[in-house]
Amino acid sequence: MRIFAQPAVLNIKGDIMKRLLLSSLTLVLAFSASAQKNDVTKEKFTPFYTSGEAPKLEMVLPEPPAYNSTRYQDDCAMYQWGKSVRNTERGQQAIEDAGINARYFMKRFSPVMGVNLTPEEFPHLYRLLSRAHLTEQQAGAGAKKHFARVRPYQQFNEPTAVPGSESATDYTSYPSGHTHASWLAGLILTAIDPDHTAEIMKVAYELGQSRVIVGFHYQSDIEAGRVAGSITFARLYSEAEFQKMMNDAIKEFKEKRK
Repeated sequence: MRIFAQPAVLNIKGDIMKRLLLSSLTLVLAFSASAQKNDVTKEKFTPFYTSGEAPKLEMVLPEPPAYNSTRYQDDCAMYQWGKSVRNTERGQQAIEDAGINARYFMKRFSPVMGVNLTPEEFPHLYRLLSRAHLTEQQAGAGAKKHFARVRPYQQFNEPTAVPGSESATDYTSYPSGHTHASWLAGLILTAIDPDHTAEIMKVAYELGQSRVIVGFHYQSDIEAGRVAGSITFARLYSEAEFQKMMNDAIKEFKEKRK
């Protein structure tokens, strides 16, 4: 017995399968495009204000210690201390602390805040820290150029623990930009999670000391960086956009912490 309808049935099934495959492919592509679009780490950020709008830190900070001063002797003593701990667990932490950015700050402060801070789970916080870091770079540029202090490894002609970042002509030791940024990040995170103020600021303090350990800054650079971070934090609060982003980050943190 002949079944004349069979080829038509096969064609219909084939058409259905093709449509299903095309629909699935379309959904996959749409999902992929959406994921890329929503990837906060791919966004472009700008500082909250430029170097021309920033407070003139060189008018606030004291001159770096003179070579014949007791403060410089303290700087040298701390430099020697830093070298003495490079081959320890603390020294390894200092090397890791050299690569700061918003993602690293979130990772570094997560343990003391009791929350796994990631850009994916906390996009508002990532945006805030990214823009704050860019602002720090703008805010500290004038003072670094004004003081033009030689870095310890340049002064003593000795290797650092982060050789890939060394430069023979980068005279920007004072104030410490890493410390400026990490102290600022600590203050921001304290405002978001005041229950862990001491723990957060202890990490911020350690991030600054890491720069002494790796040999990129004197202790007085670090202390000036902390002052700079406090000034930048206070200045940022005059920006309506910063206030809004802070409120978004606080709300996000409270919701995700539950």
